[in-house]
Amino acid sequence: MEERRLWMRLGVSFSITEAEEAVIFGEDTAKAEELLRRLVAEDRFVVDGDTYIPSVTVEEYNEKYGTDYEVGDTEFDL
Repeated sequence: MEERRLWMRLGVSFSITEAEEAVIFGEDTAKAEELLRRLVAEDRFVVDGDTYIPSVTVEEYNEKYGTDYEVGDTEFDL
């Protein structure tokens, strides 16, 4: 069976140090993105918040895969 790609916004909380906090809120966005990727790879987060599939993503999904899901934000509170 073919796998399909689904994009959504995922609410998470990260476990960070004060040094990592400074990077995340700092001005070097490339360094912050690199840190966030590392935090995810190291499994230093928990899914615990507002998570949703935006309506535009539902529209695009329907078009791409020939589905007919109701268009609107699909929300979850994890």
